[in-house]
Amino acid sequence: MKKVVLADDNYIVSEGIKLNIDWNELNAEIVLIAKSGQEVLNYIIDNHVDLIITDIEMPNLNGISLSREAIKINPYIKIILISAYDKFEYAKQAVSIGVYDYIEKPIDYDFLYKKIKSSFEIIDREQRNLSIVKESRQLMITKFFQELLYFSTDKTLGYFDKYISYLELDISYSHFNIIKMEIESSSMLEENNGVLTFQTEILNISDVFLSKCKIFDNVYYIQDLNNLIFIIAQNSKTPAHFQYVIHNVISSFIDNYKSPILNINVGIGTIVDSISKLHVSYENACHALKYRFFYPNQSIFDAVEATGKEFSLLSTSDSDDDELIGLLCKKDNSSIEEWLKNFFDDLSTKYKNKNIMFIRIYSLLGKILRFLYEINIDTKDLEERVISVYSRFDTFHTYEQFLLWMRELCNLVCDKLNFSLKSYHEHTYELVDNYIKNNFEDNTLSLNDIAKYANMSPSYLSALYKKNNNQSISDTITSYRIDAAKEYLIKTNLSLKEISIKCGYANQYYFSTSFKKQLGISPSGYREKYSSL
Repeated sequence: MKKVVLADDNYIVSEGIKLNIDWNELNAEIVLIAKSGQEVLNYIIDNHVDLIITDIEMPNLNGISLSREAIKINPYIKIILISAYDKFEYAKQAVSIGVYDYIEKPIDYDFLYKKIKSSFEIIDREQRNLSIVKESRQLMITKFFQELLYFSTDKTLGYFDKYISYLELDISYSHFNIIKMEIESSSMLEENNGVLTFQTEILNISDVFLSKCKIFDNVYYIQDLNNLIFIIAQNSKTPAHFQYVIHNVISSFIDNYKSPILNINVGIGTIVDSISKLHVSYENACHALKYRFFYPNQSIFDAVEATGKEFSLLSTSDSDDDELIGLLCKKDNSSIEEWLKNFFDDLSTKYKNKNIMFIRIYSLLGKILRFLYEINIDTKDLEERVISVYSRFDTFHTYEQFLLWMRELCNLVCDKLNFSLKSYHEHTYELVDNYIKNNFEDNTLSLNDIAKYANMSPSYLSALYKKNNNQSISDTITSYRIDAAKEYLIKTNLSLKEISIKCGYANQYYFSTSFKKQLGISPSGYREKYSSL
């Protein structure tokens, strides 16, 4: 049952709300009727409350200040403000601090009932989602490490920094290492033995190996499809000794663990001194596993031993690639030119092998094409160009030739983005405007509804629409409603209540207020003035 507090220095107002709302039907109870904001605060410090309905004008601590303090105590509490007409704009500003909604005096109890019911529905949804988040902690840990391993940038670590405390992750270690276990012919084995048997054996492997890893300061484990990834964390003054112990643990595991159905290959990444560098260790572990092609009788592959030195073929961070994509979006040709020059100069210095250089270029091209694909830009002609280069790879004799080709490709990408963005904005504006025209009669129509229909965030849609129309979505909805109301007033004999419903207003009072605010004349006055013309 929901707990409700009423607050108004005028006891009659609170009694009116108490008596005119069917609280049993809402599965709610009034736990306090207060005459001051301070009385409410004193109560909610020690008692759970779901909803506060409060007047704005109260002595000492007004409704706005009460709302601000109550939300600090309970961020999920819902607050409905009651305001006189002359405080209406003041009440609207309160929404920005987290107030759920506001209504005007005199109180329309049917309207208030709907607001209360809606707030309770939001509370129920938030509670469900909170439960889901708490139950999804392990999934969030997996997501955290996947982002670090596959898409690691400073932005990634910064984004997840606020989650580290919640997830109870201890990352304050001096050294880290990635161990990746691959199952040979995993898809075939899963099909032959059945998903249940196969996945049970995967869990058995992780349990046994984790028991071997208790000698380390900390170990995190995630499963990526049929691969097992272990993040080993250790405070060590001698990384070489850390690496030696890792080898011993893995060797002991391989020697003693006998699976009736699985053959395991283990890739050991390089030791790194920061969690932000985990992707380097992971890339090296993956690359080390490629050496099993040359050593079929071996099960353990160390990145350092595989090449004789630490390495990362794709050591350029994702943030560098993202920078180029950002420049392409801005169509900043001079900066693109500078970025490409630095990129190819760096490649020519790091890699003296043409094939490895092309792998890095191909990786960059893949990210550009994927970005274009995700924003629904046709990439067929660009893909054909990339395939064409791949087929005539031997005709490129210097890295300058690659540079010239990349310049041409980037110019084409800029042209596509420029054309696509303009068309997309115009199409979205027309789509949204038509949707508003066809739905303004719905009194629940909101920016969130329209954004969901347009499949974009409310803030982005709001800015896009105003840029194309020089008018906000909210003002447009009001404009369509007022225009429709003017037609009904002049051409029909419908009552003001009927017109307000047809034009998307929740009640006649709000319709009349909005109409007069827009035109400077009441609906009745407008009908009297223009219906005879």
